[in-house]
Amino acid sequence: NNENAVGYRNKRCWPRDCRMRLLKRDVNLGRAIFWDIKNRLPRSVTTLDWDNSFVSVFSADNPNLLFDMCGFEVRIQSLSAKRTTIVGGGAAPSTTTYKDGVWNLQNESTKEVTAQAHLRVEEEAVQAFDNRIRQILMSSGATTFTKIANKWNTALIGLMTYYREAVLNTQELLDLLVKNENKIQTRIKIGLNSKMPSRFPPVVFYTPKELGGL
Repeated sequence: NNENAVGYRNKRCWPRDCRMRLLKRDVNLGRAIFWDIKNRLPRSVTTLDWDNSFVSVFSADNPNLLFDMCGFEVRIQSLSAKRTTIVGGGAAPSTTTYKDGVWNLQNESTKEVTAQAHLRVEEEAVQAFDNRIRQILMSSGATTFTKIANKWNTALIGLMTYYREAVLNTQELLDLLVKNENKIQTRIKIGLNSKMPSRFPPVVFYTPKELGGL
């Protein structure tokens, strides 16, 4: 039976065909590894919780290795697994992706690109950025609009310089940026007692400070 697959966590942030396939052999191996590692750790120091853990198994049926680290969701895809995929009786050609947010992983000795790492921003980091913008808006009070714009610029620059190209692969974060930018602009307009579009052309918000913008 496949009862061990019930309750096995998965990385739902990735498309369905890129997640771990919950096959009986891989699920049993993942659970066995988790309990083995958990039993090795002294309980007086720390412990692992199954509900907050995820064990990704790389195998012939699971060509993606999934994990999160330092705010990034990472999916390492083996190119050799792609090459051995059988399509219509013949081997499918290797499809290598070239775009921002995808890193080529090279074999140091042969210089062959053996895998690709796909990056995106994890859900907790997206929520943390949203909470930061909400804090800026809630604590603004009678703050001048230049200070509000400064706080927004600082939060946005901090986000982009840390996550860089991973932001482009995270549609939820891109949507959140647009929504929060509109909130900040609305807050500035309210502070000036006007929301007339003719009084706030985009140039007011997007011009550099050196030229009198926000």
